[in-house]
Amino acid sequence: MTVDKELLRRCQLGDQAAFEVLVKKHERRVFGLVYQMVRQPGEVEDIAQEVFTKIYFSLPQFRIEASFEAWLYRITVNQCYDYLRKRKRQAQVTESDLSEEEAAFFERFGSITQPRHLDISKRLEIRQTAERLLSVLPPKDRSLLILKEMEELSIEELTQIFKSSASAIKLRLFRARNQLKAVYEKSRKKEKGKHRV
Repeated sequence: MTVDKELLRRCQLGDQAAFEVLVKKHERRVFGLVYQMVRQPGEVEDIAQEVFTKIYFSLPQFRIEASFEAWLYRITVNQCYDYLRKRKRQAQVTESDLSEEEAAFFERFGSITQPRHLDISKRLEIRQTAERLLSVLPPKDRSLLILKEMEELSIEELTQIFKSSASAIKLRLFRARNQLKAVYEKSRKKEKGKHRV
């Protein structure tokens, strides 16, 4: 039995200490995903708290043999969608807000993964640029790309989280990447136009 499964079994028996360990083990991942999706630092803790509250009250029904991580991601993503629906917010960053430097990110690296050969400060800069570019996307596409490219989940794991077929996930990823490419090209043309003036 894995550590998570043992913790979950203890949680289902009412062990509060086991739930605290489970939260501590996964809170950083939840906080990171919430921040990536809602882009509101002041709201992250409240939303993450709601995620763990939902998990706590749903644990008695959770099947130990199922993937806890997929379940955790699904609850987190859905909680973020609920928050964004209530706020009726659009993505905070528009295409016109992207600088030439941020747009050039795609030209240099071609994807939103972090090249391993770069030093830590460069990788941090790339991650921040990727986060800014991702914020242009609608929440559903953003969450999918974050989980695939930044959390490095497999297509199979994504099918469990989004309850969708592998082909549907691949199609959504393809469209989201194309949208980012279009954002890059549009902002690059805009920057070139500014330099001509």
